[in-house]
Amino acid sequence: MPLTQLIHITAAYSNAVLVAVLPHVNDYAKKLDLPIPLPITQSEVAKFNVGHLQGFVEGSLWLTNHYQFFFGDGYVVWFKVFTNNPWLSDDPANEWPSYVGKINMTTNDAVAFARGELVKLGYDPAILHCDREPTSFEGGCNLNYGPFPYCQIEWRNEPLTIEDKTNAAYVTVQINMKDKSLLGLSVISPRVWKQNPKIDVVPELESDYKKRTRGTMIINTNAPQVLNPNMGAETPKIMRSP
Repeated sequence: MPLTQLIHITAAYSNAVLVAVLPHVNDYAKKLDLPIPLPITQSEVAKFNVGHLQGFVEGSLWLTNHYQFFFGDGYVVWFKVFTNNPWLSDDPANEWPSYVGKINMTTNDAVAFARGELVKLGYDPAILHCDREPTSFEGGCNLNYGPFPYCQIEWRNEPLTIEDKTNAAYVTVQINMKDKSLLGLSVISPRVWKQNPKIDVVPELESDYKKRTRGTMIINTNAPQVLNPNMGAETPKIMRSP
């Protein structure tokens, strides 16, 4: 199987992908009743990182209200909110005590809530194996410093064989059990893949771009010889079709 080639990203291509992705994000946010003004406009986009793989229309979208969405394989794969979300804390030991509050949902309530959010998006929980007991349930408990009203629920269905990979599903739901609100949701499964949206700009392969510009490139003699391996954001890992 040939390797997927990289494309050269231009402002025109990135903007075209953003225009194509925004309606999907708007529809997603509306279905989940997320507390953000709709429709989302380009003026509310703080940053957009478009994918570099040929044949895949994908990108990460950061909004000025601290919500982030990732689009790939024809659908919104996940979202998360960075404000008041302990699951995104870099220092849980010191920061989590500030999240103490009343727990207004039982474990069963939270699981039912998570399944209900999937239904809002048009997903049958059984198709994603979420009709079963969760693989893990974290939070929603009393810690040494008081009640922790946040939980993260996961359902993971690993394929047993290569042929069974279309049966794989990885679902994560983050919930504020005090306000009964959604903090994050991720659905990764070939069962929900859709067609890529149409993009009006055809990107050039990165290899072709380098060949075309090799004779005119300006070399920065002050550039580091070795790139910092920590530079750049982590790219979400999602399964690909063959």
